Order: sequence, then C-alpha cells, then structure tokens
Amino acid sequence: MNRAKGILSRYAAVLDAVAGRPGGLSLTETMQATGLPRGTVHRLLGALQDVGYLANQDKRKIYVLGPRLKRLLQLGASPATVDAMAKPILDGLVEKLGETAFLAGLVGVGVESLATAVPSREGQSHVHPGRDMPIHAAASAKAIFAFQDSSLIARALERPRTRYTKDTRVDAADVQRDLAAVRRKGYAVCANELDPGVLSVAVPVHVQGAGVLYSVGVVGLSARLARYTEAQLAGDLRAAAQSLSARLSNEQPHE
Repeated sequence: MNRAKGILSRYAAVLDAVAGRPGGLSLTETMQATGLPRGTVHRLLGALQDVGYLANQDKRKIYVLGPRLKRLLQLGASPATVDAMAKPILDGLVEKLGETAFLAGLVGVGVESLATAVPSREGQSHVHPGRDMPIHAAASAKAIFAFQDSSLIARALERPRTRYTKDTRVDAADVQRDLAAVRRKGYAVCANELDPGVLSVAVPVHVQGAGVLYSVGVVGLSARLARYTEAQLAGDLRAAAQSLSARLSNEQPHE
C-alpha cells in the first residue's frame, strides 16, 4: 500500500466509525473502533472537522458527521428516493390548493424540478421533472439560491440569462435584490417571469446539517391562483417544507 492510499484509508476508517454511530464518538471510542493510535486519531479528527466532514456535537468532544459531508450525501441521493419522500407531501398540497405542486433541487450550479403532483383537471399548468429552473426567472431556484454561499451564486449568475417574457429580470443586480428579498420574507414569488400568465410561489427546504438543497413550490395560472393571498400560499408551502425537511433530515437518503 503506498503512502497516500494508507493515509486515505485511515481517514476512511475514522469516517466509517463515526457514521456507524449516529450519537457520535469520542476520541477514545474512535481509537477503539479503528485501532489507530491516539495521536493519529486526534490529528485525523481535527483535519476532518476543519473541512466540515465531522463536527462536534453540542460543542462537546463528541464527533458526528459534519455539514459538508451531510450535504454531499443529500446531493448524492437518488431521484427515486427523494421523489418517494416528497410524493405524499406534494399530493397533500394539490388536494388543498387544487394546483400543481412541485419539488426542485440543486444540481451542480443550477436547479432542476425533481418531482411534481398534478390535479386531474385538464388544462393544468405544471412543471415537468427535469426542467431547468433558472435563477433569474423561477421562484423555486430563487428559494434555493437565496441560501447558498456567494461563490455558488456568482457561478450561477455566469450562466446565460434568457429573457423569457417582458417581465423577466435578467440583470444580475436585480437577481441579487430578489434573492435578498427571499431571505427577508422566507419565500419566492415569480409572476409571468418564466411563462406568460403563470404565477409560482416557492419556499426553501432546510435539511438539518446540510442547508438548503431543495424547494417546494406551487404553480398555476395567475388568474386562478389569485384566489389565494401570498401569505396563504407561503404558509401552506412552509408547512409542506417542514414536513419534507423532517423526512430528509431523519431518513438518510441512499441509493
């Protein structure tokens, strides 16, 4: 075994040990689980904590999986797994609001729709899974990007920004102001920005330890959604997002 592979195997052993104990491990327990010397374990734990792969639980010397690793695990979840978790929640929104409900997720430096639930009536406006949701024109994307770090937002804004309708805001400064408004209000609204005559409202889904990787939204014809206030739609969507957050936070996604 070469030196680099040996070092990586020790890091992997520590991560395997901590991941196998949801309640976390102390330094001594990690030593016992891995068979590595105290000094080596102390160094490995510190390095993994520095990069966000491990964290101290409640500021104690109990090590648990960190936010960066949890984020990677969430981003690696299969679409089928996320869809299964979201389906009953989206169905509940459709039953309550009578409009298309959908889940969108962060994919690389963009956002895509991942799952939808559609009312049975004909002529329904809805979002198809796999559709790109642009940062400057989609409520679902704004609800997610508002809570990302500035470097990821900057990379997303480097992508071409198409003017889909006369109401589409393509200037980067306007998009940044929209994201600031989302952070302030807790939800995003896009009216006639992506599709003419269509209104969409979306809220972020905060996943414990991983941040905002998803958003839940509702979309429909503006004239039809006018029967609800923004506050009503945002309230129902927040409740749905909290339910989905609990599912994603408590059930570790896997292939």
